[in-house]
Amino acid sequence: MTLDRSKILEYLLYLLSVTFFFGKIYQVVAVLMLILFLYDVIRTKRWSVFNDTIFQILSAWCGYLALSALWAINPASTLKGVLTLLTWCGVYLAIRTILTTQAQIHAFVRFQVYVILFVVLNGLLQFAVGYNLFGTPLQASRITDLLSNDRVFSYIFPFWIGLFGALLALKGQSPKTYLLYATALIGILVLLPLSGSRGPLIIMAIFLPLIAWMSPYRKWAFGVLAALIIASGGIIAATPQLWDRMQTLKNPFEDQKHTRVAIWKTAFEEFKDNPVLGVGFKNFREREFEYYQDTFESHEINPEQGSRALHTHSPWMDILSEQGLVGIVFALTLLFTIAKKAYRHGAVTIIGSMGVWYAFSLLNSSFVLSSGRWSFFMILSIAFFAIIDNYRQEEATKR
Repeated sequence: MTLDRSKILEYLLYLLSVTFFFGKIYQVVAVLMLILFLYDVIRTKRWSVFNDTIFQILSAWCGYLALSALWAINPASTLKGVLTLLTWCGVYLAIRTILTTQAQIHAFVRFQVYVILFVVLNGLLQFAVGYNLFGTPLQASRITDLLSNDRVFSYIFPFWIGLFGALLALKGQSPKTYLLYATALIGILVLLPLSGSRGPLIIMAIFLPLIAWMSPYRKWAFGVLAALIIASGGIIAATPQLWDRMQTLKNPFEDQKHTRVAIWKTAFEEFKDNPVLGVGFKNFREREFEYYQDTFESHEINPEQGSRALHTHSPWMDILSEQGLVGIVFALTLLFTIAKKAYRHGAVTIIGSMGVWYAFSLLNSSFVLSSGRWSFFMILSIAFFAIIDNYRQEEATKR
């Protein structure tokens, strides 16, 4: 019996979407999917898949990052990081190529609803009884990942808001379909405050009203949104640890003075001394003691004790310090290309691009391209946008 490689790739993509919430196993699945995808492309000689504009920009960017090994203190770290990032770019291309029809996209997004609802129910169980189905305990009244005390899920949830929100804004679907996507969005909105993660909440405050406005059931959507905001606020107010954490949003820079802000100052010093090319990809940590000043009063960077910040905790400070203005040009070119596509294809695609703007947001203090874990999810945000873009492109060809 002949194996259908396209179906296997689709199943691997489904599996990949499940493993996002189970530690780092997603990296293994992603590499397996990429290998099979490249084998299929070579076997069928479908070289046209590489004509994707976004992939070409990402590939050229990776080429520049590889060149930065020439002036980096630790070129081996640079080249290893570039290989990882290029792998994730290949995964983006695979996802864009695998899901091309509206039927495929609807089926995939529907599956995502069930995955997200499973994570949500686990989180609610953990908050209610103190541990989830996998035995992971509640930490300081804050919900954690399924298998560990990390809270990666709270930082990647906004990607699914764009995915569900885009299809929720489509007209002509059945009430059952609208209810399904709305339920997933409600679950995300309930769970994020319980995680204590603040950045994603700010982004949600921008996009959720937009999604509600574009919904065919606008009045109902705004009513549910208002009720959930009140309910979430009540839960936070009744939980001292969560309330104290949210109170820091009143003066975020003062709250982060000895952590994120001190790291950003160090990164900016690296940029000032290397404004055009930066210090080299994945070399912020190699040079931070050289540019750190005692007046920054960091709780994480301590040259005397040898303690370092692993990265800059900002996508833009990461690019500035390690890639210089050349890297900024690549980033802006990528985002301009995505913005242009979103604008041309209408409101649904604009909502679908939400994950990209979240991943590259100035308010994001977690995602950086120099981290293998976070760079994967930054590229994933672009892949999710591409899924919605594919949906709108096929819709346009049917007219």
